[in-house]
Amino acid sequence: MSLVPQVPQESVLHAFGRRLQRLRKARNLRQLDMSGFGLNYKYYQRLELGQVNPTLLTLYRVAAALGVSVSDFFHPDPE
Repeated sequence: MSLVPQVPQESVLHAFGRRLQRLRKARNLRQLDMSGFGLNYKYYQRLELGQVNPTLLTLYRVAAALGVSVSDFFHPDPE
């Protein structure tokens, strides 16, 4: 019996992708603009779609590009 609730990986990745999209749009950046920060355009698209599970280094790179801390990715979105 696990004390940690099981959360489907897809829901976690999709929520993360939605948060990335919201942060990027708040800065008036396009997905293509993220390539200027060393992020592959197609890979970044897949991040926002919740199709890939980013590494810790990728999280730091995206956070720097968006001007936020990595911990900001894990705060619940305001409703």
